[in-house]
Amino acid sequence: MVTIHDIAKKAKVSSATVSRVLNDGPVSPSTKKRILRIIEKEKYVPDNQARYLKKLKTTKIGLIVPDISNPGTGIGAKVIHDILKTYGYHLIFGNTYGEVSEEKDILEMMERERVIGIILSTYEGEDDTSLYPFFEKLIKNGVSIVFMGKKRDNLPVDVISVNNFSGTFKIVEYLIKTGRKKIGFIAGKRNLRATEERLKGYIEALKNKGISPSSELIICDGEYTIESGGKFAKFLLKKRVDAIVCGNDLIAIGAIKTAEEMGIKVPEEVGITGFDDIFLASLIKPKLTTVHQPIEKIAITGCEFLLKRIEGELKEEPKEILIEPELIVRESA
Repeated sequence: MVTIHDIAKKAKVSSATVSRVLNDGPVSPSTKKRILRIIEKEKYVPDNQARYLKKLKTTKIGLIVPDISNPGTGIGAKVIHDILKTYGYHLIFGNTYGEVSEEKDILEMMERERVIGIILSTYEGEDDTSLYPFFEKLIKNGVSIVFMGKKRDNLPVDVISVNNFSGTFKIVEYLIKTGRKKIGFIAGKRNLRATEERLKGYIEALKNKGISPSSELIICDGEYTIESGGKFAKFLLKKRVDAIVCGNDLIAIGAIKTAEEMGIKVPEEVGITGFDDIFLASLIKPKLTTVHQPIEKIAITGCEFLLKRIEGELKEEPKEILIEPELIVRESA
């Protein structure tokens, strides 16, 4: 009996592509025509039950995020959901709260659900390198994986990320041009890719302008939250900094709130900047100067890579793609 795998082999496509043709899914006209010609020639008759069972196993893709309440995370999740739905895939969602134990439970659940792909989007929370052997196991079993905003650490996965270094370098360079000299820095924990790269951009921008970075003005020991930003901004403001570069917009919002409570005017006495350009950035007072992270473009690129890996259309070694951010100047600096 001719199988779907036989048809895929003769057409030089994946079985999933043949399945989409059989289910009237999105396939290029030329590829569809070639597959239908082979199906007719081989007199292939699909087994409805087999097709149904196969579909249950091959159309599930997992998305894992650290905090769905983060506005940027929600935007990315919506984009990913809509793209996958268009291509006939079903999304299984997991929220880790930045905890390794939660991430482990979610990965095990996705393995039981037989997902064929996973997008892991994270830049906050605990160090999850202890789970890398599990990722290696999934990859060995044919699961395609894409990291978004996360360190690869030699895992054979594609990585799509904003250029954290470039974004922070641009905003520090801008602050110096406007006359700021004593510039503090607040971000999440140092073990995170976003923290490491944004801190490096901050340090290199200062050095580039002949300013020696001061360790007492660098705080990388909290969370990417409003509460954390407010807490650590108080320490820097007491040091009489004239600017604070924040690792994300939520930290910056907390810093602005603390400055107001301390009677310090923003931006007259201290400039405060963020990173991400979430929708709140243009709504708060003063409006936030920040780095625009192209979240939708990152999500689209991540989906493209994952689907190409699943379909067998991308056979090269895993790639790392950095997407350039944009400096957005508003009122806070």
